[in-house]
Amino acid sequence: MKKFLFVLLSFLLLVSCGSGSGSKKDSVSFNLEVEPTSLDPQRLTDEAGLNVAQMLYEGLVRLNEKEELVPAGAESWTVSPDGLKWTFKIRKGMKWSNGDPVTAKDYFNGVKRGMEPDLASEYAYLTYYIKGAKDFNEGKIKDINQVGIKVVDEYTLEFELADPTAYFGKLLIMPIFYPINEKAIAEFGDKYALEPKNSIYSGPYILKEWSHGSKITLEKNPNYWDDNSYKINTVVALISADLDSAVNSYENKELDITKITTEKLQSYKGKPELVSYSDGRVYYFSYNLKNEILKNEKIRQALSLAVDRDKLVNEVLGNGSKKGSGITAYGVSGLKGDFREEVGDLYAEYKDVDVKKLFEEGLKEIGKTAADVKLSLLIDEQGTAKKEAEYYQAQWKEKLGIDVSVDQTTKKDRIARSRSGDYDIVRYSWGPDYSDAMTYLELFFSKTEMNIPRYVSPEYDRLLDIGRKSNNNEERMKAMMDAEKMITKEFPYSGIYYQTVNILVNPRVKNVHFRSVGAPIDLSKATVE
Repeated sequence: MKKFLFVLLSFLLLVSCGSGSGSKKDSVSFNLEVEPTSLDPQRLTDEAGLNVAQMLYEGLVRLNEKEELVPAGAESWTVSPDGLKWTFKIRKGMKWSNGDPVTAKDYFNGVKRGMEPDLASEYAYLTYYIKGAKDFNEGKIKDINQVGIKVVDEYTLEFELADPTAYFGKLLIMPIFYPINEKAIAEFGDKYALEPKNSIYSGPYILKEWSHGSKITLEKNPNYWDDNSYKINTVVALISADLDSAVNSYENKELDITKITTEKLQSYKGKPELVSYSDGRVYYFSYNLKNEILKNEKIRQALSLAVDRDKLVNEVLGNGSKKGSGITAYGVSGLKGDFREEVGDLYAEYKDVDVKKLFEEGLKEIGKTAADVKLSLLIDEQGTAKKEAEYYQAQWKEKLGIDVSVDQTTKKDRIARSRSGDYDIVRYSWGPDYSDAMTYLELFFSKTEMNIPRYVSPEYDRLLDIGRKSNNNEERMKAMMDAEKMITKEFPYSGIYYQTVNILVNPRVKNVHFRSVGAPIDLSKATVE
C-alpha cells in the first residue's frame, strides 16, 4: 500500500468510555499508532491515511468480506470484449456532505487531479494503465481529452486502457481514484483536506475533528447513500505508538479491539477473544544502491543471508509471522494456487553459503576491509522495530564481524528519508494495495517513487510489462515469477518476514472484518452491543 506501506496493523478499535471519547454504545475508536501523512485522497501514501480516508470518501468499488469487488459509488460496470474499455454507471442519489449530487464528473476530477504533474502524487503510477495517463502525468500531454478517461453523461464514466489489464478493477479501491468536489478544491486550494473544514465528503463519515498528534474524530454522514451499512455513529482514531499502553487499556475494559504485544500473546492463546490473521504485509531490507559499500552485490547478499530468519520469526518475533522467502507475501493467486507457494523460498538455495567468505570477497572487489564498513540501519518507532534491529545488529556482528549502527526515527521521517535516498539500509514494509502479485513486484519498477533502492533493470521492467498487459494468466504469472526470482537473486532488497497480526477483540464489538488488502479494517457491518 499501497499496498501503499502495511506497517503493523494500524487499526486498534476501542469503544470509548470513562474519560475517553465518551461512553456511547454507538461510538467506536481505534488507534492509528501514527499521524497520517495526509487525508487528501490523491496525496496520501500511508496506511494510517488510507484507514481514515476509506471512511470519508466513496470509491467506485469496494471489497466485501471475501475480498471480492462489489459496487459502491458505481452501481455496475462493464468491460469491452477486448478488455480496453471499462464503463461505470455511477449510482444516482448519492450526495456530498454539503448536499451536492455525486456525479461521474466528480470521479473524473479525482482521477485527473491524481495525474496532474504539479500535484506530484506518489500513487500516480496506478493511473498509468489508462491510455495517455503516464504522458499526462509526466507533462508530455497537456490536454486531458487525449487521456483515456471520459464523462459519457452525468452518471456514466468510461476508462480506456493502454493495454488490456484484467486486474484494473482491483486498483480502483485506492484513494487516488476517489472523487473530489470542484467547489471544495476551488475554495480550499492547497489547504484542501488538511483540516476538517477544508473538505466535503462522499463516504459514510465526515471528518469532525483532527487534533494533530492526538486523535481524529469521524461522525456519520447524514447524506450517505447506504442506510444498511455503517451503524456506528462516531468513530475516533487515537494516535499512539505505545502498544503496551493499548493492551493495558483493553485489560482495563477501556479498549475493545487492539493489536496485542508479543509479550502478552501467550496469556491469550486459545481464548476466543484472540484473532490472528496474515495481513499480507512483507517486511524487508532495502539497500541504498548508491552507497559505495552496498553497490557490491556480494556484500548485499552477505548482509541478507547472515540473518537467521527461522530464529527471527520463532524466537525474536514469536507471533506467528512467517519467514521471508521473497517479496510477494502469501495470499495472492498464482497459476493454480498461492503465488508465494508456487514461487517457493528463494533463499533456500543459499543455505550452505559461507557468508563471511562471501562478505570478504565483496570487500576485496571494491578494495575495502571490514574496518571501512560504516553502515546504519534506519528503523521507525513502531512495534518490534527496535527489538528486531538489536537482533540484526547481533547477527551482522557475529557472522560478518561488523558493527552496524541503528538510526531510529518516526515512521513519517523514515518514509521520507527512504524515498529521498537518505539511508544505508532501511527496514521497510509493504502491504498490498490490491490482490495481485503485481502490487509487490511493482515496488522495484524503475520509474516509480516506491522503488526506494533505485533499482534499474530493463529486463525486470520488461517482465512486469508482460505481467501488466497480458490477459493470458499462465503467461503473466510466469513473467511475474521470473521477475521475482531475478530481483531476489540480485539482492537490492531482502525479504525478512511476512507479518501475522494478533488482535484482541472484546465480544461487545460484532462483525468487524479484518483484511489483507487496502485498508485493514472494515467497519461497514460493525455494531457495538
